[in-house]
Amino acid sequence: MRTYDGLSVVLTEKLHELYGLTPGTAEYRRIERLLGQYCYEAEEYLSVAELRLLKGTLSISGRAWQRYKAAFVAGIPPEANNA
Repeated sequence: MRTYDGLSVVLTEKLHELYGLTPGTAEYRRIERLLGQYCYEAEEYLSVAELRLLKGTLSISGRAWQRYKAAFVAGIPPEANNA
């Protein structure tokens, strides 16, 4: 998944999921944290050009990108919730 296409797919799926949830719910926060994790992965594995293209393609603003990353840092990693 650490390719442009892989990250594009998972981010698209999770954004679609997020838009169907009520903000502030536990599931909404879990998906936000997961999106944040994917944002960090995208920054690590994609070139600057690919990252810019990804954000533009998904219409993710810089502010939303930072919010997802902050949610990931502030919360327990999503995988820990599955235990």
